[in-house]
Amino acid sequence: MATDDKSDDKKSLILKWLTQWRDQSRQHGSKLEYVYGKALKTLREHPHPISSCDDCKKLKNFGPKICEKINKEFTKLNNTGDDRLLSKTAVSSQQYSPKRTLTDILPVAVRPKRPLICTPKQSANIFAKNSPPVKITKTATQRNVKNWVPTPGQTPFAILVALLRRHLEFDDSRVNKLDLQDMAELYTTTRPLILTAALNSLIHRRQLVDKTSDRNARYFLTDSGRKLAIQLAKQCPMLKDFVARFLNDKNNLITNYFETRDCTESIQTPCQNFILEAGTYDIVLCIDTRERYSDRNGTQSRTAFPVALQQKGILIEIRTLPLGDFVWIAREKIQTSTDSNNQTIVQQQQHQKVRRELVLDYIIERKRIDDLASSIKGHRWNEQKFRLRNSGIRNPMYLIEYFGKKSRKQDHGYLSAATLEQAISNCEIDGFEIKLTDSFDETVRYLANMSRSLQCYYQNKSLLSCQDKKQLGRTCAKDFVYMTFNEFVTNSSKITIFTAKEMFIKHLLQIRGLSMKKVETLIKKFPTIRSLFQAYSMLKHDDDSKRENLLTNLKCDSLSGTQDRRLGPVLSKKINYFYN
Repeated sequence: MATDDKSDDKKSLILKWLTQWRDQSRQHGSKLEYVYGKALKTLREHPHPISSCDDCKKLKNFGPKICEKINKEFTKLNNTGDDRLLSKTAVSSQQYSPKRTLTDILPVAVRPKRPLICTPKQSANIFAKNSPPVKITKTATQRNVKNWVPTPGQTPFAILVALLRRHLEFDDSRVNKLDLQDMAELYTTTRPLILTAALNSLIHRRQLVDKTSDRNARYFLTDSGRKLAIQLAKQCPMLKDFVARFLNDKNNLITNYFETRDCTESIQTPCQNFILEAGTYDIVLCIDTRERYSDRNGTQSRTAFPVALQQKGILIEIRTLPLGDFVWIAREKIQTSTDSNNQTIVQQQQHQKVRRELVLDYIIERKRIDDLASSIKGHRWNEQKFRLRNSGIRNPMYLIEYFGKKSRKQDHGYLSAATLEQAISNCEIDGFEIKLTDSFDETVRYLANMSRSLQCYYQNKSLLSCQDKKQLGRTCAKDFVYMTFNEFVTNSSKITIFTAKEMFIKHLLQIRGLSMKKVETLIKKFPTIRSLFQAYSMLKHDDDSKRENLLTNLKCDSLSGTQDRRLGPVLSKKINYFYN
């Protein structure tokens, strides 16, 4: 029986460790969360006791890394000689060392300040069911957490002050990670700014910051975090103007503002829209850092596009884009003033606002013709088109670059010229604008002309911001409503953890003949694989014809925009074969 008890207790210890590792991975956004979760599920369902780490190696979802970590934990316990953690039995006098104290068997977070001398009899009573509760005084660690104040210039200080500024100055109580990073960089001396670790500490350990539960999480101050941030702002010399405007104790403005905000925050939008007035912004062409020019001989250059466009007088900026190779933004101009000698002074005080940016309605994905052939062969093109269509930008465009006019009639990447032409035509049918160029120089000329045209078009236009794609979807191009650049990056970044609907879309795009519009139509009718299975299960299993033709009459968008085309029996049969 003693052996079984020890085995059961070892199993409970492993369950405890796996749970801790899973929760830590979740806090850090690591994919190991799912690895530990699978191992945890396997161990819970395992009916037999675990006597050693070797037993874990025989189980499913227990790889060498997990078993190695478990073995290290057992080694630590063996080195400390703490056999009480491996057994539910009382501690015997032979196992007891006179130097051991009561605090040795308590977690670090709840140990009393002064160690209490423990006898074998007392330690045995700790595990007795009817023993009185052990009274533990408040620890120094808990007091330090409560009275903790971050050092000025460090990342936690910058995060708290930045969230307070976004809340008061921008009326933005819930901030996405990129906006928070832009603001926090003004108040930190740490380079590069490591935001994730500091945020996790402020959320889980200090409880000064919290975040929303959606995929693209937004961060906001808790009540205690707000009070601490106000104290820090008042003590920061760089925030004198901000304190004078928003933290005026005499008029009690800050108290009234937060009281009003707390009452209505649940029904308000996460942040306040802003307007870029005509003449207060520049049109900037953003080039992806990974975009490069390469010829057929393999010679590559990352500076070819920036240098060529700057020579033509185009305002450019090189950034890491989550989607596309070229995108145009409206960037707020730097505020300037003039002194008594009529000299222009650029205002760069750190207490000023971060420059605001809006993504315009044009994004270009450049594809060299051999790259296009490779994407089609590798079945990546449909997914790329789907991401562009769902980016929130109204005019996605493909720029196809050939190696001269003669190359338009040549085969590329083992695909014939006719096949490539058909793929380009289908792309245009899917709603993309297509531009064909015959050389790098022609591509540069087109980008320069496009930039100049946009500068002329927007020179007398005022632009309004919006929070996300949903709000943008309720507007049209004539409304001049656009996403901020950071929202574009957040919403368009590659998804690593998919919902059931998104995974279903990825499945369907792998079936030959299913275009994006057909997939979108199918998803409206059957949003998940489960809903499609339920539709199939309602039909008789011996009636194959009905199952094969279940989706035949599903209406899809035609070229004219009307739903007068059917999905057809061929695709319906393919989908039935794929999922049955």
